[in-house]
Amino acid sequence: MSMLPLHHVVLSVTDLERSAGFYESLLGYRRTLESAVEGERYERYLRLPAGSTGRMMMLQADERTVGMIELIEWSPPLAETTPPKRVGDPGVTMLALELAPGETLDAVIERLAGLGVPLWSEPETVELEAYPPFRTLIVEDPDGILIELIQLPTRDEVRAYRAALREQEAHA
Repeated sequence: MSMLPLHHVVLSVTDLERSAGFYESLLGYRRTLESAVEGERYERYLRLPAGSTGRMMMLQADERTVGMIELIEWSPPLAETTPPKRVGDPGVTMLALELAPGETLDAVIERLAGLGVPLWSEPETVELEAYPPFRTLIVEDPDGILIELIQLPTRDEVRAYRAALREQEAHA
């Protein structure tokens, strides 16, 4: 079997408008679809308790229909919920989102501060073997889901870095 890139991820949220506002104002996503999630078909497909309903919203970063975020607010909310996953817990622990070309982590940090969104972690420079250093930081969405924001080097920067490595290895 061969798969294409991740189509979308589904996040259950406690307040659809609040979460949509976060992803729109902070990350630049835009709403492209809103719909009810209700009926026997969804109950069967998603193994929901009878009578469960939801409101969903699809968010896109650009015109592509990959990498989208689907937010769903369920009604009635569950009587007991679990906290968001953290590193080391089995399952999805964070969403890692690459900044658009031309966007900088410093500009995002300013936007975060302006919106009153605290950093979950300070910006870090990540160094991987045979890849140029890049910067990243983590924030939490309104429901505590970890969001890693990554400013990757350009393709030209990666090529130049690897060419320099090959040159060093040739002279070693």
